[in-house]
Amino acid sequence: MTYVFRSPGRINLIGEHTDYNGGYVLPAAIDKYTYLTFEESDHFESHTSDLGKSIKFSIDARKEKDTWANYVKGAIFHLTKYVKKPIRPFKIDISSTLPIGAGLSSSASLMVGIIYAISKIEKLDLDRERVAQIAHEAENEFVGVNCGIMDQYAVSLAKKDTFILIDALDGHYEYVSAMGFPRITIVDSAVKHELASGGYNTRRNECARASEIIGMQFREMTVDLVESKRKILGENVYKRAKHVVEENQRVLDTISAIKDKNWEKVGDLVKKSHESLKNLFEVSTDEIDFLVDRINTLENVYGARMIGGGFGGSIIVISKSDVGTHLKEISADYKRQFGIEMKYYPVKLSSGVRKITLS
Repeated sequence: MTYVFRSPGRINLIGEHTDYNGGYVLPAAIDKYTYLTFEESDHFESHTSDLGKSIKFSIDARKEKDTWANYVKGAIFHLTKYVKKPIRPFKIDISSTLPIGAGLSSSASLMVGIIYAISKIEKLDLDRERVAQIAHEAENEFVGVNCGIMDQYAVSLAKKDTFILIDALDGHYEYVSAMGFPRITIVDSAVKHELASGGYNTRRNECARASEIIGMQFREMTVDLVESKRKILGENVYKRAKHVVEENQRVLDTISAIKDKNWEKVGDLVKKSHESLKNLFEVSTDEIDFLVDRINTLENVYGARMIGGGFGGSIIVISKSDVGTHLKEISADYKRQFGIEMKYYPVKLSSGVRKITLS
């Protein structure tokens, strides 16, 4: 028996580094996918077409040398922990139209896809929220990336032509229609990041410190309160806290603007989000800033900002019309400046993980 599943990547319109701080986020799934083919076997084996690598593995707590293999193994290991029984082995072939390391959540796409697929094949009766929660636990505990729940929820729960407002404090979510929303283009800076070994966990720890010092959750804080605690927080922790408090409000303001179809307002909030990520959260890079600054000068662009954990990755561009011609010009300048080839592609908002075929 062979089973094929499709698991999307995700964008986050606004609400960056708020999910693990009990805040609001506004992601959506996109029509770039991880494809997973499961074939019944007498052992676990996985092959990734993109990297041209294969690995045989057992389901236990030991980590593999190859990072990509730990996403596969970790997903299955934590699923077995949840259902409290072994999973029969499969050969899993992985291919993708979703760029790895571009800040579009290829890791959540893979892990949610594997857990959802096995739950369907084995008739484990897991709902989509539970699939997301198991994948989140696996990425935190097995892989070691201390991420929030946003990526997994977006990949698992998304609906076509819709954003999801997620309240990361209690897991409540609601759908926000994106009908009539402007064009969305993703620009991949081709600057790669490894969040497990980079500054992501440092930022998360700084945010936890801010909450500990002030003695309340970010949702209870105001900008004035954070300003009043600036000296006791220290400059770095103060800046992280200010970003989170202001970014939470930007999410709510963006939803209001979407409902009013006020695209200029949406674009303005997106721009402000980037400035905050650059200056307060300090997760942007020279390459990203070069691209965002240039793109935001284009007449038909409402707004652009970096998305994802930071330190590279991609940029979301909200525009009135196609920006391909302009991006080709910017790409040439970008290569002259940094020696890097950027990529770009329009995306549409997609549905969450799903089965394609069963034969």
